[in-house]
Amino acid sequence: MNIEDLKETLSGSDHEEKIEILSHLRDIFESYNNSIDNIEGLIEWLLDFGIKEKNNEIKEEAFNTILTAATYKEIDNINFDILAIQLDDLPESCLHYALTTLSFTFRKKYLPYLVKYANHENAGVRADALNAINEIEGYWKKKTNRQDR
Repeated sequence: MNIEDLKETLSGSDHEEKIEILSHLRDIFESYNNSIDNIEGLIEWLLDFGIKEKNNEIKEEAFNTILTAATYKEIDNINFDILAIQLDDLPESCLHYALTTLSFTFRKKYLPYLVKYANHENAGVRADALNAINEIEGYWKKKTNRQDR
């Protein structure tokens, strides 16, 4: 897989090709395929791409792809600060993917960003925010309990 070719396609103007590439990336992220060079760089590039993308359908596909990567691949070395900072600028259709992705980082520093969505008018967004908060807090509670033994 040539990441530069992927980036070039996603930077282009062909809507259907972008959707196809993002779908293909999700398939690869879901697989046991570890042949992706610099996966951290690719995910960080996808974050930037998703935030800057103007078309909401492609934006949603990009964040779905990022969530798939966060679900199936190692993300400990990826900086998701740009995602946390840009949450307020995302369309509601992307919030599930973004909030859930942040939960998979288990980073306490994202809790203040997530708490803002715990009272969102959309019940689905509220649930995603509360799940993300519980995921991060639960992770640290388990970790602390293991250390106390």
